[in-house]
Parts: sequence; C-alpha cells; structure tokens
Amino acid sequence: MLQVPNLPNYQLQQPNYNAVKIDIHNPQVGGATCPVQQPQYNPQYAPVTNPYYTYPQTQLYDYPQAVNAQPYYVPVQTAQPYYQPVVMQQPNSVANASANASASAVSNPIGQQPLYCPPCPPCQQTAPAQPVAPAPSVVTPVTEASAAANAAVQQGPQQVNIYQSPQPAPVVTEVPKEQPKVEVEQPVDMQPQVDLNGFIAKLSNPDFEVQANAMEEIANMVKDEPQKATELLDSKIIDSLNNIIKADSSKLAGPTQEQINLRQKMMSDQKLSDQEKAIATTITPMEQAERNKSYAMFTAAILEKLYGEEVTKLTGNKVPLPELPGAITIVDQLKDNPNPMVRTSAIEALSYLQTPEYKKDLTTLFSIAKNDQDKGVQEAAAAALEKLNQV
Repeated sequence: MLQVPNLPNYQLQQPNYNAVKIDIHNPQVGGATCPVQQPQYNPQYAPVTNPYYTYPQTQLYDYPQAVNAQPYYVPVQTAQPYYQPVVMQQPNSVANASANASASAVSNPIGQQPLYCPPCPPCQQTAPAQPVAPAPSVVTPVTEASAAANAAVQQGPQQVNIYQSPQPAPVVTEVPKEQPKVEVEQPVDMQPQVDLNGFIAKLSNPDFEVQANAMEEIANMVKDEPQKATELLDSKIIDSLNNIIKADSSKLAGPTQEQINLRQKMMSDQKLSDQEKAIATTITPMEQAERNKSYAMFTAAILEKLYGEEVTKLTGNKVPLPELPGAITIVDQLKDNPNPMVRTSAIEALSYLQTPEYKKDLTTLFSIAKNDQDKGVQEAAAAALEKLNQV
C-alpha cells in the first residue's frame, strides 16, 4: 500500500475584497496575485514531482478591460445653487496614487496583470478644510459709528460660513450739516413820496396865489409822474378842491369902474399910459377867487381821470361819470354859476373826461350848454360836442 507522506497543511490565502484594506499604492486582490509560501525542502521526504491536486492555471474570470478608465457611475447633475460652494481638494498623494492605478490598469495586457480591482468607494476620511481668504474690506469715511464697528471687528477673527450668502455691507448715513440760520429782516415802512398834508395846507391857504401854485404843481405831477400822483387821490385833496370851487366870491372886492373903463380901452386897442395899464391889469380878490375856481375844476378833472384809469386797471370796470369824485361839483357850476367864465371852464373840464362810456352823459350836458345866454359859453359847448362826436 502506497504510503502518502504527510504534507504540511498549507492554507491558501483567500482573496480579501474589503475595499477599505486595499493598498492604493500597490493594489493586489485574490490568491493569484498573492505570494504563496513554498514548503522548505526536507531531506527526510522525497521531492514531490506532481501535485496532489490539479487546478486550472488561468484566470477564473476574464473581465473586459476598458480602454479609457471612466468612473462606473455618472454623478447626478443638479441645479446650480445661487452661491458657489467651496471645492475641497484632495491631497496630492491620493490624487497621484489614483492616477497611477488607472494608468497601470490600462497599460498591462490581459494575462499579465492581476484580477480586475473594482474602484474603491469615496474615502470616508474628511479632507482638511482649506482656509478661506477674508473678503476685501471697503474703505468708508471714518465716523463715530464706523470707528466703533472697526474696533469690534479687530477684537478677534470671525468664522466664515461658506454656505451662507454674502450679506450687504452696512449703510453708513452721514449726519446732515446744520444749515445756516436765515435772518429775516423786518419790513420797512414805506415813506410817502408826496407830502399830502403840505398840499392840503396850500389848498386851504387864504392866499389865492398859494392856492393857484399848489394846483399847478398837482397838474404837472399827474402829467409827468402819474404813479407818484396816485398818492394825491385822497378825499381830503378832493374836498379842498371842491371848497375852492364852491367858495362864495360875491363879498370880495371886485374891479372898480375905472378898471372896467381902462380894460375896455385896451380891448379897443386904444393907447394907455403905463400907469393906466397897471391899473387895468390889476386882479381884484374876487377875480382871483373866480380864477381859482377854474383852476380847481381843471385840477379836479385831471385827478378824476387818473382815478378812473387806476380803478379800471385793478377791477376792469369803468367808473360811471356821476361817481367820479368832484364830477357833480363841476356839473353844478356849469348849470348855476352866474359867471360865464366859470361856466366856460366847466365845459372845458368835462370835455377833458370824454370817453366812449361817458359819451351819452356828456352829450346831454353840452347840448344844454349850447343854449346858454352867453355867446362864449355857446361857442365852448359847440366845440365840445364836435370833439365828442369824434370819440
């Protein structure tokens, strides 16, 4: 009986497919790539020429080798977040080892390389976080609020959350500068340009020459400076003029018979001596009062016209003729004054006021005066009607 020598019990190394224990630098899997411990030669036993068991010497599995090493799965593409996450880079040693393993799997032909080594799952170890550079600081004007904020930031480093959206920088509002105070000046009382009381005193003066000079000054002011003359549109001025017009001159001394005879000689172109001429041209107080009545009616008519124009500018309305200050007084002199010279002056004063609005009233007055007893009054009324018809 053939006696089989006791062979040492060799245990074949079983392939270990634990992906964690794979050596990345020299990946080897399975018993075909693992070195088998050979029995040492023992002179007591005859050498073994044939193995006791025979098994195929080729690879049990023949996996197809990829030409280009691609990952066995495709990462799922998701929508891009509104912020870019920080990509953690692997150490250079791990990246180089993976590249070398892929290169060796492609370069070695089938039959001369170890069994296919499936790719290992992602490393469970967490790569160290790369430090994130701080955001550049924004230079802002140094104020009390910004100085306090900078002091708080410099106390210690801040932790940056890479998954948090950037926050807007705080808005620093500047305190508005104090506006300079505006000093309001008190309004200055306007001083009158016309001495109203002075004109009233002159018109009330018993001296007829002073009255005449004051009325002449008023007429020139209305003609040359109408805006300044508006200050004379006062009831006291009108009353003073009316008083001159209504004054009773019958008790005043009039011209003597000698003066009347000398004046008749002058009108007939007879020669008079210088002394006779002086007596004939002397104006008596009654004549001065009657003269001032004519002056007062002209002056009142000038102020009445200025008053009507100012009212029209302000209101757009035309003042009726009877409502003009002093107009009724002039009309009364035209109808009742016994002196034909005063009646003639009244017609000429009313003719100065003629306008289309007053045409009807003036036509009536001048038509009545055309039938006056005095020839001079008749001629003045006819001339006024002819002028009024041209309006």
